[in-house]
Amino acid sequence: MEINKTTFIKILLPALIGTSLVITLVEELRNIGILFFAIGSIAWFLLLIKKIEFLTNDDENDRLLKWFIYPAYIINLFFLIFNNSYRQAGAGWVYFILGTLTILLYMTPQFKQSLVGIDNRLTKGIFWGSGIAFGFLFISKILPGFSLLVPELPFSVLGGIRLIVVAGFAPIMEESFFRGSILNILQTSYNLSFPVANFIQGFILFTSYHGLAYGLLLSAYSTLIELFGATTAILGSLITAGVFGVLAGFLVKRFGNLLVVIIMHFIINLVLFITLSVGSFFSIG
Repeated sequence: MEINKTTFIKILLPALIGTSLVITLVEELRNIGILFFAIGSIAWFLLLIKKIEFLTNDDENDRLLKWFIYPAYIINLFFLIFNNSYRQAGAGWVYFILGTLTILLYMTPQFKQSLVGIDNRLTKGIFWGSGIAFGFLFISKILPGFSLLVPELPFSVLGGIRLIVVAGFAPIMEESFFRGSILNILQTSYNLSFPVANFIQGFILFTSYHGLAYGLLLSAYSTLIELFGATTAILGSLITAGVFGVLAGFLVKRFGNLLVVIIMHFIINLVLFITLSVGSFFSIG
């Protein structure tokens, strides 16, 4: 009997997302989780192999793949292989997972109509993305508890690599996965309304992955009490990340252009990175 590829992928996608969280949260299940993620990704790829297309024949999606996703994925993989400090830091594995899933999603014909790319309105995207970014930073300054963090990387990782990760990998990988694909796939393939899909991708998944990027789940906790305590310590930043994720979802729905949120994310992370490095008007929680 022929395998229903669409059904298989619809089941495999949440399974791989859940597995990637287990990999970083439950130390004793980490090895088997990595094995399942690898097998699942290979199985997904094999379903596409007869019609493999590294570009989608859609100008907007191909622009995103050629100029953002593929370069970021390759450079991140290069750092993982050749930089021991970066490999041990953990954040690189988060972006490897997000990048792998994003590429698989953009290569899958069943999701082609659901994906968001970058259209020709580049100036408009940069203008709105920049304005919203500085507005978000201003709110974080005046609103108590509304704190922002950047992906955690030890200082043993070279400063240039840290900058590329924070201002490059994070905006590209996170926006391409959560807003470029997952948001609309939840609506079209899983038949969820926009508010529900936006809450899941922004406040649940995006916040969870920011826990990983902040270093929360990349450490081994012997008890749930330790994990709860660590979560409470950065709760304000996790809530802020969730608010950002939901806002970015609304912006993608409004503009239909991923460049807006990539630019917004880039500016926020760049300002926070500079703040962390040299200090400035904006405070980091």
